[in-house]
Amino acid sequence: MRILKCYLANNTRNQFVNAKEAAKAGHDAGYWTCASCGCELLLHVGKPGDAPWFEHILHSIPHQRLMKCAWVDPEEKARAREKKLRQVVYSVDKNVRPPQEWHCVLCDTAYQGNKYCRICKSGFYSTEPILRDILTMPVSLAK
Repeated sequence: MRILKCYLANNTRNQFVNAKEAAKAGHDAGYWTCASCGCELLLHVGKPGDAPWFEHILHSIPHQRLMKCAWVDPEEKARAREKKLRQVVYSVDKNVRPPQEWHCVLCDTAYQGNKYCRICKSGFYSTEPILRDILTMPVSLAK
């Protein structure tokens, strides 16, 4: 999992501390937690020219809680959302079969099999029998 560099943390008194303040104070062995997810952090002073930053200690909190952190790479979050969406889509019941019974509302004929009325030579006017009463035009309106 890729997590971006974190520059803000909470100290042991639950006060906000930025990485520069922590590095200047010389608290390289201090205890910090992420202000977003509560994960333990490790301070990196960095090389000359690089700003100090905090690193998440990944095993300090559960993965699901860590994924809600503001410092997780947005691409990583997008992949996780896509994976979850795929699971939802693929979990849809695959045993659902298309209807096998049809009713042609044009010639008022019931038939089974493919959606193709042999009398009308079309499947365009065919519906499921459940919808027959809804879609069939009453005789009084047909005139």
